[in-house]
Amino acid sequence: MKNRIISFAVLMLFLCCTTRGFAQFYGSNLLETQYGKLPSDAINFGTAYDRALLGYTYNRFTAGVTLEQYYTRYEERNYTKITQYSLKYNSDILDVSLGNFNETIGRGILLRSFEIPGAILEDQGYRSRNYFFRDVQGISAKLKLKDFTTKVIWGKPLNNVFPPNQDNSVRRIDEIKAIYSDYTFKKQTLGASFLSLNNDKGNSNYTMLSLSGVISPKINYYTEIANDIDNASSHAYYGNINFTFANIGITAEVKDYNNFLLGSGFNEVPALIKEHSYRLLNRSTHVVQPINESGYQIEAYYTFPDASVLTVNNAISKNALNKDFIFQEYFAEYSFSTASHHDFKLFVDYAEDPFKDQSNRISSGIYVDWKTSEKSSLRTEYEFQHFNRGGINVQNQVLTLGYAFKSKWIFSLVSELSNDPFLTDKTWKTWFGSNLKYQINNENSLQLFAGQRRGGPACNAGICYEVLDYKGVELRWTTRF
Repeated sequence: MKNRIISFAVLMLFLCCTTRGFAQFYGSNLLETQYGKLPSDAINFGTAYDRALLGYTYNRFTAGVTLEQYYTRYEERNYTKITQYSLKYNSDILDVSLGNFNETIGRGILLRSFEIPGAILEDQGYRSRNYFFRDVQGISAKLKLKDFTTKVIWGKPLNNVFPPNQDNSVRRIDEIKAIYSDYTFKKQTLGASFLSLNNDKGNSNYTMLSLSGVISPKINYYTEIANDIDNASSHAYYGNINFTFANIGITAEVKDYNNFLLGSGFNEVPALIKEHSYRLLNRSTHVVQPINESGYQIEAYYTFPDASVLTVNNAISKNALNKDFIFQEYFAEYSFSTASHHDFKLFVDYAEDPFKDQSNRISSGIYVDWKTSEKSSLRTEYEFQHFNRGGINVQNQVLTLGYAFKSKWIFSLVSELSNDPFLTDKTWKTWFGSNLKYQINNENSLQLFAGQRRGGPACNAGICYEVLDYKGVELRWTTRF
């Protein structure tokens, strides 16, 4: 284990020092080591995860390769594997990608690829770690004309539930063939797509139509509808309209999904649930159910003359499964700065979440960035949450104390408290952890965590995943070159 960790570090240093002279080369590396355990582990043990990306550009061509490695004391979890490789050609009228690439059709209703920067997955069942992304392995070509574009895709999307120590025949069971075209006229864009899916369950075919554009300088819209050609009851509809008037902005969205989880889940329908930066609200978010869900989201903001901002949001989602489940959330946030440039954010949130069996869920909190000088600031955050589950009153609390100096040093202490019987059989359970980040230079940063980290759902860019509880020490080194 120690020798492998040292090898990773030496490799990173070698790449940083030797590739800088070649302008055509670029790359990045993420190395993370841990010593600790999850609540289900009997003993503490060490792990090492490394992801190295190296690319080369020559004229209109770009080549890339990604190597992932993971090692623990448990041999069945370990791997060293090239998880991505690509060759791309880009010109004014034609783009071609071979190997691994990211591709999204429309708003992701038929296909969505993504990469969540810095996120590492660890599944409770497989207990092997890997980078959080979903790509397609195959070929993609895009023709770009003045008012018309069309692209064709053939490939196998990644099912990232399975880590790289599993065979590709398990991780990429779906084969897709797709074509997408759009035409722009008078500031409006009409799009159409066809996707064919083949896997061990057989073959299915889907169509999609979209229309988007600008109604006026202050109003724009987007709408998209998709159907399963062989199953009339399978459909997905999404639409939004945006208004911007001086210091007021309003966005309204609607959704209607039924039986629209494609293959292993390579599509990602828009959730229409506000993605919160606050820890308790992000963890409590509603995860969209493409099997059956309808609803809407409306968000508005108003900027006052003193530059303070009031944001309000209302989202409702209805799931008609064996019975109706209706999620509803009402959120308000007020952010402002004082004359001395201290930044404040206050929020309050009310929700009903039958999926989690949480009723009358009330959350509130305050975030303050105190400027102690031109180069440093103190950051404090407190969040409180209360809800009822089966007649039991549950509380969650978060307190964060932080300090930042010149954006080079960032230190924080995070304390969490809960009496949720789903998490503990004691009166209260506490988590206490510390984080230290040091920005060595523009290319290198170190991040150290020590203590306890509470797990649960986390959402980023509309993608939700599970973070596992952890107790121990974690060191991450990120570099670019």
